[in-house]
Amino acid sequence: MNVLHNSAIKECTSCQMCGAVCHSNAISIHLDNDGFYRPYIEDDKCTDCGQCVNVCYKFDKIIPKTSDTELDQSITLYAATAKDNEIVSNTTSGGIADLFAKQLIEDGYKVIGVAYDYTTNRAKHQIATTIEETIPFRGSKYIQSYSMDAFRELVKECSKQPFAIFGLPCQIYATSKYLNKKGVRKQCILLDLYCHGCPTMHLWDKNIAHFQKKMGTDKFDNVCFRSKIKGWGNFVVEVKQGKRSYHSMPLHNEFFDLFFSDQVLNVSCSNCELRSTLSYTDIRLGDFWGKQYKKNFRGVSGVTLVSDNAKVLFSKIIPYIDYKKESFSSFLPYQSWGKTYTINPSLRNKLMKFLNDKDKNIDETIEPILERRTFKRKAIVLFKQILFNFPPRLYFATRRLLSIVFLKVTEKSHNNTNNSTKILF
Repeated sequence: MNVLHNSAIKECTSCQMCGAVCHSNAISIHLDNDGFYRPYIEDDKCTDCGQCVNVCYKFDKIIPKTSDTELDQSITLYAATAKDNEIVSNTTSGGIADLFAKQLIEDGYKVIGVAYDYTTNRAKHQIATTIEETIPFRGSKYIQSYSMDAFRELVKECSKQPFAIFGLPCQIYATSKYLNKKGVRKQCILLDLYCHGCPTMHLWDKNIAHFQKKMGTDKFDNVCFRSKIKGWGNFVVEVKQGKRSYHSMPLHNEFFDLFFSDQVLNVSCSNCELRSTLSYTDIRLGDFWGKQYKKNFRGVSGVTLVSDNAKVLFSKIIPYIDYKKESFSSFLPYQSWGKTYTINPSLRNKLMKFLNDKDKNIDETIEPILERRTFKRKAIVLFKQILFNFPPRLYFATRRLLSIVFLKVTEKSHNNTNNSTKILF
């Protein structure tokens, strides 16, 4: 029995741990026609040992849910930001993952994180053994990573070497299952993310082709999925080549418009149980969205400490951070925790077809989404575009003023409806 067996009850998450644990090298990982990483099995090599099934989310009937009692009593949440401006400026939120990676190297761990491969325009898990080798891990990558090779090294060496692994909840789930089976889970530290989901790689390919055309080059020396050129809280994709750069704008932010439509994510992302449990991780990281830090434009990380090992690690970076303990009730409503996404089959099929069509550019691909925008939504995007073009000092002053206004609106709405309102400017 292997991971392609028809008894699976869930969809593939593309974690790729199945390929890493296969002792007969029967499993390879490739993008399928829809642009998602999938296992492919050579039948003549497969021994039906079931090792791949043992770590696979598709066959797990019971995923333990993290209760409100656990969140209140045994799990700790902090809002935190690195004191070093260089770290904060070059990371997605508050720079805490970067500090963790450095500390873990100093503590003797091999650190597995995600870097961007500029030759293939792909994200890839790789292993760092020095602080310098953790630098490429900076910044969130809003695409699937190729992880099998790094995870295979983990499988080979975890019995004799402590590892720290950064990944998505699905990757950390599979890693935790394997490490527990090997009896070395407590020797390792697992760090995952508050995850919205992963889009098809066809979307990123279309986006990169668009940037290449705008820049007149096939290669970039820097790709930032969440640039801070307009401060933290903006979803701006930026690419650089030497001194030249190009970035998305509110009216032309096709990558994130399609990403947040939820229609082109991996099928397993629509009802993923792993993003709403902390049973398999030591630390979960994310942006600390919410009213407390609405006026913060540097970046604030939400740091969830689950295990004792996590709390010890956090204590070691305290001299390098500003931090404050927070409640989960002020944080989780702004995450994808506990949420499912509604998929429109007709719309998804059309978008996936357009994304897979090499003759269609990104502007044509986004049309089915733009056609469904309400007048209110169009007006908001236009206003953001106008605001985005303001000079820096005027832009930030205006954002601060709008933050105060929207906070009052949010609080009024909360008092009237007893529901939290999420407004991101």
